Amino acid sequence: MMLNNLLKFNLKKEGLFDFSGQVSTKGICGIFGDSGAGKTSLVRALIGLDNDFSGSVIFNSEVWQKENLFVKTEQRCIGMVFQEPRLFPHLDTLGNLKLAENKHSLYSIAELASELDFEDLLDKKTIALSGGQKQRIAIARAILTAPQLLIMDEPLSSLDKHSRALLLPFIKQLGQKVPILYITHSMQELFYLASNMLLINNGTVEAVGDPQKLFIDSSLSLAKHAHSGLLLSVNELSWDDTHTMMQGVVDGQQIYLAMDKLLGEQTIQIKIESKDVIIATAEFPHSSLQNCLTCTIEHIEAISDCHILLTLNLGKQQLLAKITLKSLQQLQLEIGQTVFSYIKAVSIIGEIS
Repeated sequence: MMLNNLLKFNLKKEGLFDFSGQVSTKGICGIFGDSGAGKTSLVRALIGLDNDFSGSVIFNSEVWQKENLFVKTEQRCIGMVFQEPRLFPHLDTLGNLKLAENKHSLYSIAELASELDFEDLLDKKTIALSGGQKQRIAIARAILTAPQLLIMDEPLSSLDKHSRALLLPFIKQLGQKVPILYITHSMQELFYLASNMLLINNGTVEAVGDPQKLFIDSSLSLAKHAHSGLLLSVNELSWDDTHTMMQGVVDGQQIYLAMDKLLGEQTIQIKIESKDVIIATAEFPHSSLQNCLTCTIEHIEAISDCHILLTLNLGKQQLLAKITLKSLQQLQLEIGQTVFSYIKAVSIIGEIS
C-alpha cells in the first residue's frame, strides 16, 4: 500500500484517548464501536475540530498535525455530514447549496438534485422540509465543497425509509470517487458500505481491517455484536414467476428470498441472524424451510454456559449459527464436519429499516 493512499494518525489526550492507526484513503472506512467508545472524538481530532490532542495526522502524505504544526479544519478541505442537517433556516434549498458550491465539485447542483430526489425542493425554505429531505440536501452540500475527505457521522440514523433507500446506494457509489470516513452504530450500514473498518473501544483503536473478518474474531469486543449474525452476498439474482420469489446464488448454492422483484440488480446483501440458522447432520426435505446451505464447521465457541456459536464456512463466505450445548453434544458436532444449515429468515440489506 502506497504511503500517499493512507490516513495515518497517532493522537493522545491525557487520561482519555489514545488513538493510533492507519487506513486506506480509497473507498469507505467504517468507524464502529459502542456508544461512548470515542468514535466522534477520534473524528473531531482527525479533522482538527479538537486541538487538545497531541500527536500527528498525515493524510495522503499531507501533514495536518505534528509537533509545532496544526493545520486548521477549514484548510484541510474536508466535507462534514452530521446526524442533524445544520442547514441555514433563513435560506431556501438552492441558497444553502450555492453557498457551498465549488467549481471543482464532482457533481453540479442539478445532478445532485436529480440523484437525491430533491429537484422540487430547490425553491423551498429548509425550515419547511422533513428530516429526510434536509439530510439529503446536507449531504449534497458537503459534496459540493469538493472535499478531499468526506466525514459522515451517523447520517442515516433518524431518516425515513425512502431517504435511506436513496442514500445508501448513492453513498456507496460516492465512496468510489472520494474517501469517506463513516461513523455508524448499524451493522447493516457498515457491511453494506465499508470495505475497511476502524474498531473503537474504550478510547483506543482496537483493530483495523475487513468488517466481516473483524466481526468473527472472538478476541475483539465485537464478539457480542457478531452473535446476532453476519452478511452474505447473493449473486446471479433472477425472478421465479412460479413462486413469486427472488432466487440467487450464495457461493454456488441456491437461495430463495421473499422480496419484491428487483430490476437490473445482479447482487444483493442479506443478513442472516445466528438464531435463525438450524443445524442438521442430514437433510430433512419435509419442512417449510426452503433455504438450506451445505457448509463446513470452521469454529466452535462457547458464548455462555448453555449456548454455542458455530462459524460455518460456505466457501468464500461465512455464516454464524447459535445453538445450545445440548444440540452440540447430541449431534456430536466437531470442527471440519459438513452440516446442513437451514435458514428461517433473512434481512435484505437494501431495505434497511
